Amino acid sequence: MQSHESHAWLWWIPLLPLIGSAIAGALHLATLRARKSDPQASAPASLAPWIACGAMLGAFVLSVTGFLELRDLEPSARALASTAHDWISIGGLDVDLGLVLDPLSSVMTLVITGVGFLIHVYASGYMKGDRGYGKFFAYLNLFVFAMLMLVLSSSLLGVFIGWEGVGLCSFLLIGFWYEKGWPAEAAQKAFVMNRVGDACFLIGSFLLIRLFGTLDLKTIADTVGSAVSFTDEQALHMSLAALFLFGGCCGKSAQFPLFTWLPDAMAGPTPVSALIHAATMVTSGIYLVVRLNPLFAASGWVLPLIAIVGALTALIGGSTALVQRDIKKVLAYSTVSQLGYMFLALGSGAWAAAVFHLVTHAFFKALLFLGAGSVIHGMHGEQDMHKLGGLRRHMPRTYITFLAGAAALSGLPLLSGFFSKDEILAHAFASGGLYYGLYYGLWAVGVITAALTAYYTSRMVALTFFGEERFDHHHVHPHESPLVMTLPLMVLAVLSILGGVLGLPPVLHVPHLLAEWLAPVTDAGNKILAASHREHHLSHTLEWILLGLGSAIALGFAHTGFYAHRHGTAQDEFFAHKRPTLAATLGDAWTIDSRYARIIVLPLRMLSFLIAVVVDQFAIDGLVNGTGRTARDIAQYSRRAVDGSLASYALWMGAGALAICALWMWS
Repeated sequence: MQSHESHAWLWWIPLLPLIGSAIAGALHLATLRARKSDPQASAPASLAPWIACGAMLGAFVLSVTGFLELRDLEPSARALASTAHDWISIGGLDVDLGLVLDPLSSVMTLVITGVGFLIHVYASGYMKGDRGYGKFFAYLNLFVFAMLMLVLSSSLLGVFIGWEGVGLCSFLLIGFWYEKGWPAEAAQKAFVMNRVGDACFLIGSFLLIRLFGTLDLKTIADTVGSAVSFTDEQALHMSLAALFLFGGCCGKSAQFPLFTWLPDAMAGPTPVSALIHAATMVTSGIYLVVRLNPLFAASGWVLPLIAIVGALTALIGGSTALVQRDIKKVLAYSTVSQLGYMFLALGSGAWAAAVFHLVTHAFFKALLFLGAGSVIHGMHGEQDMHKLGGLRRHMPRTYITFLAGAAALSGLPLLSGFFSKDEILAHAFASGGLYYGLYYGLWAVGVITAALTAYYTSRMVALTFFGEERFDHHHVHPHESPLVMTLPLMVLAVLSILGGVLGLPPVLHVPHLLAEWLAPVTDAGNKILAASHREHHLSHTLEWILLGLGSAIALGFAHTGFYAHRHGTAQDEFFAHKRPTLAATLGDAWTIDSRYARIIVLPLRMLSFLIAVVVDQFAIDGLVNGTGRTARDIAQYSRRAVDGSLASYALWMGAGALAICALWMWS
């Protein structure tokens, strides 16, 4: 690892967005002061996107600089570090406040700052005219700062600080339009459900402290990777630590059963959906597992559990997206499904494949969310696909770029999503014989989900851009978005088409660029899997068969979905009429969210009412207030005996004397 002093510039990667956030926030405050005299004033806040985009561009340039510097080093030495100072020193636990840029964190920083910059540029047009224009960019830059700290921190405690930071900013951004009511509720839901995952994260961290006496990520990974064997107790603790950390990942990366917050999070502005729920925050769980891949590889039964949860999440998300009418809800459940694919890859030991799909997903899903935002912008807020149709004639640039993203998501041959998705399925198939053929079943679930993905994606394209125009022409006049919004779409479309070159399959006899780049990080986990006979390879013939099967499924179901919906909503109406129970079940995400409301939320609310009203107000407050009232009443009665009247005092003295005489006579 390189010397700390020579790489102090690493701190500027997260600090630039933090400074941008502070300046944008100050501009928002200046705008609020200006509005006291002129309610329509917006001059100070209009500078916020320039500041925020400039900060993102600077962070991206530094990320590219770091990548180039790493590339020039030997693979075993590819790590740049900078430690500010000793952060915590308690007993035998020492935690440094430090940053590390290595192959994995460099990939993450390039995605966060690169795609994030494009989303910031897009947002400058999408949010123009909003009363909270400056505040929005302050929140966006603050979110990017927290996400960069998450992926660059050298310790698990630093990761947790960034982990909580993105959770806070997610709450602020999802509920940005809190005046409407339901965005505030969605923000609260996301915040609470993520706290469940965060509690698991903390428990896993405490177990790692007990095991290794440190939270330094490299030390933990190297210790597990270099160990010859572990005692049964150590192995159990490692498995439990990995399990609880995965629980944290389920919350942040929207895996079963903690995925229901993400579809509701679409209440935020569309750039928020693109940045947080496509390209950055929801991928932090994948990053954490890959970062600690030796720990998870050595944790035995945890990896199959991760694969099962990932496959189940992918199926739930994909099947639910089939019947959604809100274009953003389709993309939200699609995100849940694709995140499930990434965890299926992790559970199969395919660390590089998971990161590969993370990168390509950032390209095409950010493109699709921003494209959906362009549609909503051009349709004056309408996002019900049953009220769209025929928009390709009104929004040609949005249509062409959206089509590129949809094709990549569908996994059409030679596009980025095709290569990353099929690599995951190939690894699952290669692991198929393990645990009584478990992975063959998971591979089958992945194939079914791939078919569903191609179908609902082409349905979305057909209902939005083809068929008759189903909107009210008297009140809605569709129009193309300005260049500041469509230019980022064009860049992301190119990346969605060409991004597959990062991980071409071995059967083509070309290097897997991303896997080779990540090798210094993933080799330790791969060696552990190989030692336990859990690393398998496919023959070239079988690889060609799987590639052909993936191509046929993507093309066939994309064709079926498009032609079933190209003329309008008749197919949706037929399905809802023919299978109303199934349609309702899928529309409600297999009723998981409603079951939460009935089984968990409602009893908790009743318990809260019981504690707040019966116990707190009636019993505790009643006792305290009753004691106070009793003391007050006694005091009021006592005051009558000391009212300053001579006759009253004489009466009391006489009564006292009689009482004493009576007592004496009685005794």
